[in-house]
Amino acid sequence: MPASKIVVTVALFTVIEDFNFFSVPRSLVSLGHLSEKFGLGLFVITRRTNEDAVVSLTDRRVLPASDVRPWETVEEAAHRLVREDLGVTVPVRLRQERIFDDPKREQDQRVISINYWGFANLEDVAPVLGGKEQVGLELVNSSSFIDEWDRQQGLADFDGVCRFGLRTSPMERRGHDRMLSHEIGTGPILDIDHDEMVFYSWRKLRYAFGGRLDPFRYLGATALSEAFRLSDLKELNDVCRGERTQVDQFRRSVLSESSFIAESDVKEIKQRRPGKPATLYSLRDWADPTKDLSSKPDYSD
Repeated sequence: MPASKIVVTVALFTVIEDFNFFSVPRSLVSLGHLSEKFGLGLFVITRRTNEDAVVSLTDRRVLPASDVRPWETVEEAAHRLVREDLGVTVPVRLRQERIFDDPKREQDQRVISINYWGFANLEDVAPVLGGKEQVGLELVNSSSFIDEWDRQQGLADFDGVCRFGLRTSPMERRGHDRMLSHEIGTGPILDIDHDEMVFYSWRKLRYAFGGRLDPFRYLGATALSEAFRLSDLKELNDVCRGERTQVDQFRRSVLSESSFIAESDVKEIKQRRPGKPATLYSLRDWADPTKDLSSKPDYSD
């Protein structure tokens, strides 16, 4: 029996707003059944194929994957995959998620896949779309998806929803149950067990918006523009968490003396709606991952 093959797989996320959807090739972006008016969308990078690393048995796309070479660590292989195979030139903070080792996940050979996840800004992802093995984007969650779910089933019973799955809110007669894409009617989306990889990676990404750490240092990317509305930050929070937060509650949670944002010197030039120009905010220097991190705390796992 041949030895098991070890591969590394990366779920690399980014966000797009529908008003700047024109900046990426539409043919390389999958929205499921949603229209192009999705509000703000969280996407994951996919490929048509990974050559020899993972053999697709269907026409469905896959997450980027690569063999772990004899002379490199698994983490080094993950960074090489992002840097060389995908062509994302900026540093990406990667975190290991879990190991997928079901003996039946591949037909012809035992393949053990170690999954990592990370986040990159759209401007760093857009240049690689359509490149090696047709790199594209698959919608994970969006403003429209959350609102449609809320209209049809409500959000109160769920601890976050997205196209790749959900968890129920635990209560006396029900646990923190998991349901994947094929169980909620949106999938299967990707091939093999990559829907599950995206789901669990997304669950880890949600931590960025659920604790006392500032989300952008946790993600390792700014995600939003240099100056943004508080409503933009709230929408990013809601889409990444797969929940809806109350406006007043969210405002109180992020506007404090210790907040990671502050009012920006930049003024809104082109207003999105009539009335008084909105107050814009920017990240404080200590919360901006693009600033010098040499003297800042390390939030890596």
